[in-house]
Amino acid sequence: MFLFRLRSQLTRIWLRVFGPRWTVGCLAVIQDEQSRVCLLKHKGRVKPWGLPGGLVAWPETPEEGLRRELHEELNWSLQSTGQTDVGLRLVRTCVSDKFTMLEIVFAAERPATAAEISSWKIQASEISDLGWFTRGEIARLEGILERHRELLLNFLPV
Repeated sequence: MFLFRLRSQLTRIWLRVFGPRWTVGCLAVIQDEQSRVCLLKHKGRVKPWGLPGGLVAWPETPEEGLRRELHEELNWSLQSTGQTDVGLRLVRTCVSDKFTMLEIVFAAERPATAAEISSWKIQASEISDLGWFTRGEIARLEGILERHRELLLNFLPV
């Protein structure tokens, strides 16, 4: 845990000193068949609960970066569905108030099936838990990134 936190802090410092002025992140809003949202509990964060995703690496597209992140975090290989790429649709883009990061948020076009979910395997080095949360639970959840809570409460139906 200490080494992961140190690596995370060193990455942030490196990006601030040597990195580009902007980084691009991608996030996925994935729901199950009961309309609950998948959140991952990330190691080494003060507020560990957040949406799956991460930074887009050069020269990836946001969709490619998200596919890679979902494979790394959940061992979930999204298949291309043709013109809609990986079956995701753009939800919104936002500029974080704390980082020089553009976040591109996608939502799965269909719920994750029980068979897909049962095949997921969280990456133990970065993720300590996976949970499925309703809109009401997200509103009350302690330890969730506030920008993710705000996004989900605005995105999910009442």
